[in-house]
Amino acid sequence: MLQKTEQLKSERILDELRVRQRTKEVVDVEEERVKVVIFICGANRYAFYGADIREILPTCEISWVPCLPDYLPGLLNVRGDIESVIDIRHFLGEEKCGHGKHLVAMAVRGEFHSGIMIDSIEDVVDIPLSTIYPPLVTLNGAARDLAIGEIEYGGAMVMLLDIEKLAAKISL
Repeated sequence: MLQKTEQLKSERILDELRVRQRTKEVVDVEEERVKVVIFICGANRYAFYGADIREILPTCEISWVPCLPDYLPGLLNVRGDIESVIDIRHFLGEEKCGHGKHLVAMAVRGEFHSGIMIDSIEDVVDIPLSTIYPPLVTLNGAARDLAIGEIEYGGAMVMLLDIEKLAAKISL
């Protein structure tokens, strides 16, 4: 009888150890990811958060309006809504080009609604939040004011731009 009691006790201990071992197993949790839109403007690649870009419009006619600042080439009719168009080159320090073919990224963030002229879309990717690095403190130039971080794409660092910072510059 004593032997049977010891065997039951040892089985209970082993069962308890198995339960503890299962609770200690590491659960592989997927890291939070964010979508970014990587685009080319001038000679460089830049990115916006995907949540800030509603759509990309193909080359379309921008209606010129007199007395607008240089960074606002005009207005655009998007399915009956009149939207301003921003030439982001002005804020990035990129060389201004003529009236060539540009895509327009429709940006929406809070009360800010506007089209942003870009040269082309490179990619739309989901990246882990941990791969967004703070912008370099040594970053110089006009783009520094719009930078919110940097991401690695295609073996190079791509500056992540903040739509809110762009909106603040325009509202000034």
